[in-house]
Amino acid sequence: MALLITERKPSLLLLVLLAGNLVLMSSRLRGGGRGSILQDTVLAIGAPFLGAASWVAGGIGGTWRSYVDLREAADENVRLRERVETLTREANASEESRQELARLRDLLGLKETAPFGTVTARVIGKESADGARILLIDRGRADGIRPNQPAITPRGVVGRVIDVSASASKVQTILDPNSAVAGIVQRTRVQGIVVGAGEAGCRMDYVSDLVPVEVGDVVVTSGLDQIHPKGEILGIVAVVGQGDGLTQVIEVRPEVDFRRIEEVLVVLKPEGGPGEAVR
Repeated sequence: MALLITERKPSLLLLVLLAGNLVLMSSRLRGGGRGSILQDTVLAIGAPFLGAASWVAGGIGGTWRSYVDLREAADENVRLRERVETLTREANASEESRQELARLRDLLGLKETAPFGTVTARVIGKESADGARILLIDRGRADGIRPNQPAITPRGVVGRVIDVSASASKVQTILDPNSAVAGIVQRTRVQGIVVGAGEAGCRMDYVSDLVPVEVGDVVVTSGLDQIHPKGEILGIVAVVGQGDGLTQVIEVRPEVDFRRIEEVLVVLKPEGGPGEAVR
């Protein structure tokens, strides 16, 4: 008997609930809206369950609203981050354009003082294998460039063109150990040959120890090599030492920053033509 009641407990509970519901409905019809004792009892028993259900529903609704708010905040953060990245890129591009404009303006000023025609070229590659210091530029034979034409910047001499194709050229810089430029100390007018020393810069050879040379003296091109125009800056004397008894050891720090060079001005001087004063 007990087993039978246990098995039918859900059905009995359902019948009780249905009967209670019918009693409530009939009571309301008879009482014209006034609650009966049974109705009040049922409501008293069911109120906690209804309150709990309402609390659960409210909690679920609040959790959902919190989730929606968090999603909206996350989406807004993504949009703001993308906007910041866009503005940062635009600011960087603007700064890059400003710096390029400043460099080109300086090249234009140098271009106006050159005695020959000139071509502005961008540095598109660098080569330093076996101690060589070579720049690749984006102008070539089609632009009038020929071997042995000098390349300069507002800071001073870069080097000379050594190889030319239709649309590109190689420039041997004054840092190259195979480079040699006729130079002169601006203050004392003593002459020598400025040769490349790689990362160490340059040195000035064949300067007699009988002539005064001081740290800080400016070394410029003399024009005697028939390649570089006279008066272009090569560098500043950084070290003066005693040589073999007849000459001095002079280290020259180039004024051009070869690590950051981006554009050069190629002077379209006729090959083998005499050097002329630029300033």
